[in-house]
Amino acid sequence: MFSTSSSQMKWPSGPKKLLIIGNLHQLGGDVLHVALAKLAKVHGGVMTVWIGSWRPIIVISDIDKAWEVLVNKSSDYGARDLTEITKTVTASWQTISTSDAGAFWQTLRKGLQSGALGPLNIAAQSQFQEGDMKRLIQAMVEEAAKNNNIVKPLNHIKQNTVRLLTRLIFGQTFDDDKFVESMHYDVDDVIRIGGYARLAEAFYYAKYLPSHRKAVREANLVKLRVEKLIRPLLSSTPPTNSYLYFLLSQNLPEEIIIFCIFELYILGVDSTSSTTTWALAYLIHEQAVQEKLYQETRMTLGDVDLVKIEDVNKLKYLQAVVKETMRMKPIAPLAIPHKTAKDTTLMGTKVTKGTQIMVNLYALHHNPDIWTEPCKFIPERFMQRDDGSATSKAMEQSFLPFGAGMRICGGMDLGKLQFGLVLANLVNAFKWSCVEEGKFPDMSEELSFVLLMKSPLEAKITARNF
Repeated sequence: MFSTSSSQMKWPSGPKKLLIIGNLHQLGGDVLHVALAKLAKVHGGVMTVWIGSWRPIIVISDIDKAWEVLVNKSSDYGARDLTEITKTVTASWQTISTSDAGAFWQTLRKGLQSGALGPLNIAAQSQFQEGDMKRLIQAMVEEAAKNNNIVKPLNHIKQNTVRLLTRLIFGQTFDDDKFVESMHYDVDDVIRIGGYARLAEAFYYAKYLPSHRKAVREANLVKLRVEKLIRPLLSSTPPTNSYLYFLLSQNLPEEIIIFCIFELYILGVDSTSSTTTWALAYLIHEQAVQEKLYQETRMTLGDVDLVKIEDVNKLKYLQAVVKETMRMKPIAPLAIPHKTAKDTTLMGTKVTKGTQIMVNLYALHHNPDIWTEPCKFIPERFMQRDDGSATSKAMEQSFLPFGAGMRICGGMDLGKLQFGLVLANLVNAFKWSCVEEGKFPDMSEELSFVLLMKSPLEAKITARNF
């Protein structure tokens, strides 16, 4: 906990704060990342915002300063500052995303990326993912048949992602629908509880309120359910390319192994599934984009029933749609908050150890000086040839949906690939349109651990005629 008197550092200027609530009165009305972006237009790309009267945060909305924090001085800013309630489902912050950068964090990250998320292991998933896609499409066909061609795709896509992650964690032969459903339920609970954690982050005394106590109890119940679900699998003999094999080889305590596994689901399930539903919602709004994406698949791959994983990178317009969706709706628009691991500097000014830093990726992605008509969904902006111009370089530097530097998302490559694969197959299989003509999907946001659609997507689907 820091104050301007005890930290002996000069905090960046920012909006005037009030007693007790700090700047909270200026953060209402819009989702947090949007409210902060609006404040940054008035108070600058580096500003101090008080969450309550006791918690100052430096918020960065300027690309040069973001790179100073995330890349150039990434080890200085490589610590974490998380809410107390998150300790429950992260083995007291001893997972990749929640632990401070250091030897333990580096070992976990390297083990994950060189093993379970390594290129060879991802490539080996191809045949299984084809089965997943068939199952996903069939599930939507069945739901549509019962509901006047209307589907709610989110939960189908979530279960698809749980299956993929489960094979990477436990091995390719692991296939258990009951486990998939239970894990899906537990992840949903953690995402929901994450919303309550923000209240305690704002008000020190909020932890004594009944609503927060209820959230703590629910987090403990999730912890027990997750342990009960995963613990029996720790006695198995997993294949050498699985994440479980790596974790067991490190002789880690059981709790850390369990919640390092659970972390992959927390970070991977909603990020992939929610981003895919955002993309589908945009394609319903922009039918010309949807048709262009469909025609690219037909022209490039022919009359295929399934788009395969090796085909994803051949589809250049698909890649543009993927990027534009992640620009418009970065799944973690404020990333995971960073904290200084030691005394350092920002713009040449001292920043003391333990200072919380928040990079507003949403603001970077909506900077009108970089992105023409930033609030419009225009995939073509990513089709421009990288000609080495200042504009191309600025766009590349400002596009940070997974963060940057040493703490960039470890599952970035898998996430992009899975998002592209699912989206390509859903557009190849179905034409997506409004439930009622002229009534477009609500694009309102809800921010918890990840950026969700406030009203989960419902859409009408029509099978394509191959």
